[in-house]
Amino acid sequence: MADEEEKENEGGGEVKPPRNIKKLILIGLGVLALLGGGTAFYLLHGHGKPGEVQMTPKEMEKLIKNNPIVDLKPFVVNLNSGQSGENSKYLKVKVAFKLNNPSVGKEIDYRMPEIQNIVLILLGSESPEELGTTGGKLALRNQIRHRVNSVLTLGRVTSVYFTEFVIQ
Repeated sequence: MADEEEKENEGGGEVKPPRNIKKLILIGLGVLALLGGGTAFYLLHGHGKPGEVQMTPKEMEKLIKNNPIVDLKPFVVNLNSGQSGENSKYLKVKVAFKLNNPSVGKEIDYRMPEIQNIVLILLGSESPEELGTTGGKLALRNQIRHRVNSVLTLGRVTSVYFTEFVIQ
């Protein structure tokens, strides 16, 4: 029998793959499809992105209570156009402060005229070119945080957020 197979191969005849290989390929594709579907379900339903922290509602409530965010009223200022004599540019910006403890919120309310003065003077000293870059915006955020923290006594502003930022 082995001699017959050798004669067929020597004679240039086609080698036919066993029928079992087709079944194995179909089973392999099915297994891959199941693994892919399971992975997609795992990532999309409740397990989040890698590195994402899952919080319970009580933990989230505690975080919000202990680190409140205070929205300030919008600021509209003339930007520093320098000596170029070009048309005046205006900046409209809304700012929010993330605080390190709830008592700072009351102090911010009490010191609001002082804080608004600090922010207005700082914004008016900036040029449109500086604020047109990401680096300029980040530097402005840091300056606002630093200057506001210099007048606070009960706690600190940990982050400054721009919730609206328009130069016109």
